[in-house]
Amino acid sequence: MSRHSLRVEQEELRARMRAVGMSHDEIAIEFARRYQLRPRAAHRVAHGWTQMQAANHINAYAARAGLDPQGTAPMTAPRLSELENWPLPNNRRRPTAQILALLAEVYDTSIHNLIDLDDREHLTPADTLLIDTARRGHRSPGSPPADPSSRQAGPGFESGHRGGAPKRRRLDATAGNIEWVDALGRRGFTFLAGSAVVAGLVGTGRARHVDPALVSYFDSQLKGHYHADMLLGSGALIGTVASQCEIIAQLVDSADGSTRQRMAKVGSSFAAFAAWLWLDAGDPAAAMRCHDAALELAHRCGERDAVACALVDRAMAFTDLGNAAAVIDLCQAALVDARRLSPEVQVFALQQQAHGASLRGDRRQVDLLLDQAGRLVDHVDVEEWGTACRRTDGYVEVQRATCYGRLGLADDADRLWQQIIPSAPPSARRDVGVWSARHAVAAARQGEPERALELARQASALAVETGSARARRELDTVAAAMAPWRAHPVGQDLADVLTPITIDEPGRDHG
Repeated sequence: MSRHSLRVEQEELRARMRAVGMSHDEIAIEFARRYQLRPRAAHRVAHGWTQMQAANHINAYAARAGLDPQGTAPMTAPRLSELENWPLPNNRRRPTAQILALLAEVYDTSIHNLIDLDDREHLTPADTLLIDTARRGHRSPGSPPADPSSRQAGPGFESGHRGGAPKRRRLDATAGNIEWVDALGRRGFTFLAGSAVVAGLVGTGRARHVDPALVSYFDSQLKGHYHADMLLGSGALIGTVASQCEIIAQLVDSADGSTRQRMAKVGSSFAAFAAWLWLDAGDPAAAMRCHDAALELAHRCGERDAVACALVDRAMAFTDLGNAAAVIDLCQAALVDARRLSPEVQVFALQQQAHGASLRGDRRQVDLLLDQAGRLVDHVDVEEWGTACRRTDGYVEVQRATCYGRLGLADDADRLWQQIIPSAPPSARRDVGVWSARHAVAAARQGEPERALELARQASALAVETGSARARRELDTVAAAMAPWRAHPVGQDLADVLTPITIDEPGRDHG
């Protein structure tokens, strides 16, 4: 039978099945039986789409859902053909759980309807775990594919932007400019960054059982995110981490007993990390929402360390807002019965309380708290909560230099920065950008504008490279500290140095 005749026959058969009220799933089953089609091909044909037409629908959905808004990682007919035929005849392109979830959304079906025995025998254990755990929300047979704009709003935040009213953004919205990601390749990275968003779409239903292995899975994911954050920056990870937070929140509600408590503990860490990413991306409102989620999950897990960490994370956000009383109160609450806390959590709380003391101008208290924290660092073996006191060389002295700068102790801050910055590892480039800006402020306050200019030059280059809003904020402080030299040549040179960071980068409506 010719291709044209086959299509005519299938269109007539599809019309007959629709006329008697058969759903897309039922039509797909019949097509698979009659024409020996694999499940993914059968569901495409049930809609009457060629591979090219289906690819266009997939790309349109990915753009609407924010998975690939710029169309930089498009589905193509040849790629879809490989996904439909895998693993036969020769183990071609493997469909991941995330890609299967995307196809399920576009084809208006369950992810489980798109795989058969051949698929299950060849899927990776990780993909099998995600597929077996995730459940799509129920949709009535024959209803149209979901439009992202019609979905029930999930956790979100108000994000300010220039012009007009604040716009509501879903918590899983991707953010930031990742044009510079070369190591992974733009096409591959875009799908990687969006993959967790797709996974979130399949998790809207309430699971009847949550496999305890998922706790370890998400815990290992978080450790990987910490490392990726240092290499890629916050903008590249926000969408992935935030949507995984949504999945974990659903799993917490579905799990039982100790699995629920352990999942809540991981969820609290995820939410705190998401808050950090939003702070680094320049959206404190979004960060505060994540801090709320972290604190709630910490209480639900019932672990003292988790609650203390969530309180200190929130204190960190209040430090950026200059609210000394809130910082100190939250840290003191975290340190109630401090002997029951792990050493790393005590260090985390003490150093943040020192920042609160610096906001009040109390150098004596700053030194007292940081000295106490320094004595505990050597007792830290494992950092479950990402408090960074082991990952950051000279962690306590970094906090001391920052506090001294805030106190106006330029000579003391300068001395410490000269020790800290040269010894920083290559992976700390974003932190070095922030520290160099703070060092520049100290140099300016010492009356050394030329040295401040060179430090600002380094900080500006790193701020552009890493996309860190924290570094950009610190450079605003440099500009203020250099105000006495604004009319001098060094002041004009500084303005030129700061020009790249004062121009909004494409896609950064949150900074």
